[in-house]
Amino acid sequence: MNEPNSPAAGLPRRELLLGAGATGLGALLARPTLAGPAPGPALGPLAPTHPARRVLRGGACPMLVEQIEGPFYLDLGLVRQDITEGQPGLPTTLIFLVVDRDTCQPIPGAIVDVWHNNALGQYSGFPVKGTTGETWLRGIQIADASGLVFFQSVFPGWYAGRTTHIHLKVRPTPGVVATTQMYFDDFLPNFLYPLFQPYAQKGLKDTSNAQDAFYSPQMKGSFAANPDGSVSLWAGMILGV
Repeated sequence: MNEPNSPAAGLPRRELLLGAGATGLGALLARPTLAGPAPGPALGPLAPTHPARRVLRGGACPMLVEQIEGPFYLDLGLVRQDITEGQPGLPTTLIFLVVDRDTCQPIPGAIVDVWHNNALGQYSGFPVKGTTGETWLRGIQIADASGLVFFQSVFPGWYAGRTTHIHLKVRPTPGVVATTQMYFDDFLPNFLYPLFQPYAQKGLKDTSNAQDAFYSPQMKGSFAANPDGSVSLWAGMILGV
């Protein structure tokens, strides 16, 4: 039996290394156990070598695409960077840069509200999920002087009929709110889920991006592995509002 949070047993290492090398995920296989992601900087510009830079897309200023809130939002007001509350899974630092979509200038003080399912596809805080009163994988951060917010989380799992996604509400100014979801290339969850517990218990997701009724390619995030070889991810995107 695999230990919790450890790579799944019985997978050909050569095959995994080939797949990882093709997408810059080789660092995920450097250690046999998961290590937590390094905290993000609280203020100031990111250093040129900071791994978060690889998940912030350059070029034209991207426009946030509004999407449905979904049935599992809770207005809890939990201002915190670490939203894991001990949930098992691949440690993932979520990073978002909030900018004005017309000028691409950062919006200090913008509020980002994040919620997503756990490694087995469950949401906290709902009787139908058996999680009444629980608050894991939910939190709010306020953008720093550079328009950046960071969350310590775990990579989301999946549930029937939906591709892998993360929910967001962005409030750039008082009284203004944009609701959306962040997605990933199908390769990333398909690569990760068989590798790590508890994702491997559930197997591969049953819905691809193309099959998901709400998927938006404009809201596809980017990712980077930790450069020090620890088994964790940086994931996120620029939000133009």
